[in-house]
Amino acid sequence: MKKPIFLILIGIGVLILVGGIVFVVPWLGQMMEEMDQIHAQQAQHRRELKASASEPLTEEQETLLSQLLEAAAETDTSQSPNDLEAVLSSEPYLTYVNTRDGQNYENFLGYVDAMPTESMRTLALSRIEGTLGADKDAEELQVWLNYYFIVREWGTTVQNPLDNMTELNKLQQAHLIEPLMENDSEISDLSIQIVQIGMSSIFMTEDNDVFQEVWRERLEAHGEQEGLLRCAVASPSEFALMRSFFADMAAFQAWIITRPEPEAQN
Repeated sequence: MKKPIFLILIGIGVLILVGGIVFVVPWLGQMMEEMDQIHAQQAQHRRELKASASEPLTEEQETLLSQLLEAAAETDTSQSPNDLEAVLSSEPYLTYVNTRDGQNYENFLGYVDAMPTESMRTLALSRIEGTLGADKDAEELQVWLNYYFIVREWGTTVQNPLDNMTELNKLQQAHLIEPLMENDSEISDLSIQIVQIGMSSIFMTEDNDVFQEVWRERLEAHGEQEGLLRCAVASPSEFALMRSFFADMAAFQAWIITRPEPEAQN
């Protein structure tokens, strides 16, 4: 089944959870218009995100990478990806991330445990507002923001969210629909909410896909150790956020190098 048809079914499924399919017909035109708008926004976002994630390292970042590679060479390691966390806990890298975040993380795992940081939440909130519109109140945006990071983490456990709709619907119900209804029992602009919930849930996981693809290419081009260090230098916040979704660095690396099934690439 083609993806647009899946997305329509998602919206209808959420509608059933919220209030009944009888309301679809009067709002069908508005729903289709909203779907087209969100789809266009996501396509643009994905292009921009991939371009940003794929940018070559700056001169400053290349210098930092060289320092980290030297530290890795001097460290007595067992060649496990987990040993790189000691390298990322070294002074050069911590200075780098502390300067960017205005914080004082004592080690790399402290940085990971802080995820999502305030700067990451601000960035995600800006994207959510751009997708859903500026008419959302603060409480509603907070619900969407919390849901965004929940879905991002869930997205690392499945290869294709469209093949796991039962799980996704449970997440939507528990972490989005119910909290939204607590704020507004009538769910104003229901047709728009239906489309936003259905489509945005899928698109949120695509942020994972962009970084997984770019990072996998770096590991294939530079080897696992240098490749992981390049990823950590190029996109430190996103790297730490994604690492926070896994038990350890080895599991994180295994996810990075996992290729999607052929049909999932189209």
